[in-house]
Amino acid sequence: MHELGVVLEIFDLIEEIMAEQDLKKVSAVTVELGELSGVLPDYFRECWNAARLGGIFEETELKLIIIPARARCICGEEYEMTKNSRICPRCHKTDYEIISGKEFNVLSIEAC
Repeated sequence: MHELGVVLEIFDLIEEIMAEQDLKKVSAVTVELGELSGVLPDYFRECWNAARLGGIFEETELKLIIIPARARCICGEEYEMTKNSRICPRCHKTDYEIISGKEFNVLSIEAC
């Protein structure tokens, strides 16, 4: 489960930002997570909740934004890959380019 390692890296990043900007407490962190990022949202949440216990992030809320996997077919149709089993709803081909869903970004940190 690499989700724990990702959570710990985010905590390290936030600690650096807190030190640079003299922040005392982080109340929430918003993370953008693509369906194709390789990070499973449920495991990520579980790891977040476990890793923050007893530390400076114990009260820090995780806000997840899930980005759907979208593709552009060679026929030009754009569609959600998972809803269509990776098959173009217009021409029924599987020759596509991924246009979203690989994202993994820390979008914002709410702090005081």
